[in-house]
Amino acid sequence: MDRTAWIVVALATIGLIGSIVWEQRQVAEARVKYLQQQAALAAQSTPTPQATQSPAPSSDQGTQPLTDQKPREEQPEQIEKLQSNVAELSFSNNKGGLVAVGLLRHSAEEGHLVQLNTDRSPAIGAITQNPNNWQDGGYTLSTDLSSGTATLKRAATGGLEISKVYTLAKEADLKDDYQVKLEITFANHGTAAFETPGYFVSTGAAEPIHRTDRIYATQFDWYRDGKFNSIAVNYFDPGKLFGLFQTSGPKDVYTATADKILWSAVSNQYFATILAPQQTAGQQVWARPLNIPDAMDQPTIKAIQGAIEIPGFSLPAGETKTVTFDIYAGPKEFSRLASLPNDQADIMNFGWAKWVSELLLTVMITLHGWVKSYALAIIIMTIIIRSLLWPLQNAATKSMRKMAKLSPIMNELRAKYKDDPQRMNQETMKLYKEYGVNPFGGCLPMLVQIPIFFGFYGMLDKAIELRNSSFLWVHDLSQPDTVFHLGGIPINILPLVMAATQLWQMSITPKTGDPAQQRMFLFMPLIFLFICYNYASGLALYWTVQNLFFVAQMYLTRKQADAPLVKVAPPQPVAKRRSYR
Repeated sequence: MDRTAWIVVALATIGLIGSIVWEQRQVAEARVKYLQQQAALAAQSTPTPQATQSPAPSSDQGTQPLTDQKPREEQPEQIEKLQSNVAELSFSNNKGGLVAVGLLRHSAEEGHLVQLNTDRSPAIGAITQNPNNWQDGGYTLSTDLSSGTATLKRAATGGLEISKVYTLAKEADLKDDYQVKLEITFANHGTAAFETPGYFVSTGAAEPIHRTDRIYATQFDWYRDGKFNSIAVNYFDPGKLFGLFQTSGPKDVYTATADKILWSAVSNQYFATILAPQQTAGQQVWARPLNIPDAMDQPTIKAIQGAIEIPGFSLPAGETKTVTFDIYAGPKEFSRLASLPNDQADIMNFGWAKWVSELLLTVMITLHGWVKSYALAIIIMTIIIRSLLWPLQNAATKSMRKMAKLSPIMNELRAKYKDDPQRMNQETMKLYKEYGVNPFGGCLPMLVQIPIFFGFYGMLDKAIELRNSSFLWVHDLSQPDTVFHLGGIPINILPLVMAATQLWQMSITPKTGDPAQQRMFLFMPLIFLFICYNYASGLALYWTVQNLFFVAQMYLTRKQADAPLVKVAPPQPVAKRRSYR
């Protein structure tokens, strides 16, 4: 490389390190400011009898509320638990539902079980007609271990009795062990018809499991009539231009109204709680950010809570109405979610290369079944992909070698027509045609690899299978492989090795194009380093292995006999047949 190229690389490297430090400081500052703003918003938006926040279903004249707008008199807290073969479920009488789900097969920090939902949010299955004011307490709570059920009952206004029955998957004959059946029954014991507008049912809340989990993977998701919709927790942050200039204030609530809403969910990077009404459909969804204070020296954890609105009803005296929900509270395992109805697997949110991610995930899991290591599965899968691309890459390498041989002639054309770019392009294309060179031949393998890369990018970001899967010094393939911090900067080995192997790859690749274009390609290792640096280390492992495979391939193809550069014979003109008519 010439002196200019080294200066460009050095400046780009300094810029990359500076951007990492600046990004970490910006995130910390944004979290502090966000907490202050949300505290102020919460103080301003505390519901009062005279004014409550929207959204809340309008109470038409003659309708009656399902829940009290005033806090109920506190009863002694009662917690009952049910346990399946995959989860421990905790229920509360004062919160009116499922307050926590402990996943027996998944561990979080310090060996604790992964817990879904938080005690700072409404229970999963809590109901209200104003989701900004959850007052769904005062239930009697009982459990029946033999039937795998938890039952909550309470009296509402107008002689209405509300009961909720949660049933474990096995006893409810549901498809997946992580599912729970919820039946909410309204019984009118009064003497007049009971009419009520729509009501919201809580999905609970989701928060990151680890501090290294991606913040923006904490989401509220919902599905209507064949279309998946999602917002990340940063939806509520102040809008900023280029991350520097604030363009709008923070948002305190998200709502969307539609027909045929088939499920809503809260999810983090690897786990989800999905609430799917049966025999009915929702008409509105609601979500709100939730800040969970942590230790004094740690930033606040950003969570998100949500709910789905079920249409109102009229219930004659002496009759009952039951609304059933299927709740999935467990890992975001594609094979499990794909077996559930109404495209609940879309919650994986793989991105535009969805079909590639799904295929790669299936192959990785299959290989793991043989080699018992996800790192080895990624390595083998990479070798298989590169082997399949070998003929294409080999042809591209030959094309690049031809172009490299044409470089002296092309340099003469640039010097001759430096003041006439249009003529220079015409002569260049003529030169390519004379020698049978395809100028885009070297780009084709890269174009093929783009969907594969983004397929890996989406898959490895969501693949819960990689959690706690180790490889050499990497403790968790789903997290960055930080070995230590230097001046507050995390030192991640695999992305640095990846960038080094990519530079090695570029150094042995035949040089084509003008020097300015070649210098631009020097930015590629830095771009990929920036993308992968704080990402799942499994992605850096994949890209490093494919770089090494490419290098080995280049050394092997160097031994092949180099075809001489000869002009292509012009096509012979075809004589026109004379007509004798």
